[in-house]
Amino acid sequence: MRKSRYAAFCLLLLLPTRFLFAAPGEGTPLPLSPRLAPLAGTDASSGAMAKAPLDPATPDAVSAATGQDQGGRFLGFLSKTAFHKFAGWTSGGLLLAAGVVGGIRAYDLMNSGHEYRDTLGITEEDQIGAQCTGEISSLWGDSAGQALRWTHVGLLAAGESLYLANAVTGVGFMEPLEPGLSSRKIHRYAFFGHAFLMAAEATLGFFTTDALRRGDHEAVTKLGVAHAGVGFAIPVLILGAGAVIELGR
Repeated sequence: MRKSRYAAFCLLLLLPTRFLFAAPGEGTPLPLSPRLAPLAGTDASSGAMAKAPLDPATPDAVSAATGQDQGGRFLGFLSKTAFHKFAGWTSGGLLLAAGVVGGIRAYDLMNSGHEYRDTLGITEEDQIGAQCTGEISSLWGDSAGQALRWTHVGLLAAGESLYLANAVTGVGFMEPLEPGLSSRKIHRYAFFGHAFLMAAEATLGFFTTDALRRGDHEAVTKLGVAHAGVGFAIPVLILGAGAVIELGR
């Protein structure tokens, strides 16, 4: 009798644990305490699958693959691309202004020289003598002419400095080009074109200045025409390359 009572008592003790650890579908487990409730369902697999919050400051793979600016501001500009555009357009404008001042300087020299030649009764077919050579040198050293010359040089220096900055940032954007004709390909080849013309223009400018200083009429005539032609072609090509890439977007 005592044994049967003891067995019944043990059975009563085991029943709560049976319902507490019941498997799914075998019963309803006892409700968890409020302190333990947030931990329900956080096993190893669910913890491994939990995604950490994304840091908005970190670029993802998509933005990195598209090659967009992720570095923030650059030299006070919103991005390196914004600076590249500013340097390109501004350098083209400054070089165009330098060409205009250079054209005024060349016209002033030519007009003054021809007036002097006419006073001597020398025609286009006559040989330019030593007297005209001295006048060319004198006109080149004139104070008003030198003011135009140094304005021309200053605009060139500012334009070429920005042009160099534009070229340096542009090299960082160079990527393999798609096949066929495109605005990016035209922009790329135009860059190589006006870079070559810049080197040629500097050389022509040096020799033209030397010819003016010496009063060499024949050299001034030939070099001056080439210098002016290349000088105007450079900003036209630079600005055209920028317009092509903007219109092609």
